[in-house]
Amino acid sequence: MNEAIIVMDMTQDSIAPEARALDLRLNILPQTESFLAWGRKTGRPVLHVDSARRATDKWFRKHWEFVNEIGTQGQLPIASTYDAGKDTIVHKRRYSGFFGSDLDMTLREMGIDSLIIIGWSTSLAVMSTALDAWQHGYATTVLSDLTVAHAWGGRSVDENQQWTLDLIKAFAFSRIATSSELMAV
Repeated sequence: MNEAIIVMDMTQDSIAPEARALDLRLNILPQTESFLAWGRKTGRPVLHVDSARRATDKWFRKHWEFVNEIGTQGQLPIASTYDAGKDTIVHKRRYSGFFGSDLDMTLREMGIDSLIIIGWSTSLAVMSTALDAWQHGYATTVLSDLTVAHAWGGRSVDENQQWTLDLIKAFAFSRIATSSELMAV
């Protein structure tokens, strides 16, 4: 099995002072850095799949804050998670890493058939990407300790995190694990 690590939307804008769930995001960065170092050391390619928004993008301007604009510093991966000499950046236009991007072609060119998905938001980008990965024929593992959900729909962050992980397991047939479990193997 040829496995890659997919880092969802961990951009400079995502850790700006006004970012949602900032404390949760910052809390997982040290373990994320350790996990990515382990992944690179074991030969797993790391792909940063980041939102790339255009000034003309009325959909995101209507529904969400306008961040990760193409060509800005904020759209770049978080520096401590990115190895410019080894990692690949893929730009996406919506939640799923597969929608409006060249992620599938990039993975196939690399000979990848299995994905480990980390990042945010569990209930949007991570879930959409896991579901689309299954539809494209990739096996997936989602790391519960390196993903972050948001409070919405009357549910707490923890409730949304668990609900979304359960959905991903059931409908994307994903393995749900922790970074420590994978690094122990």
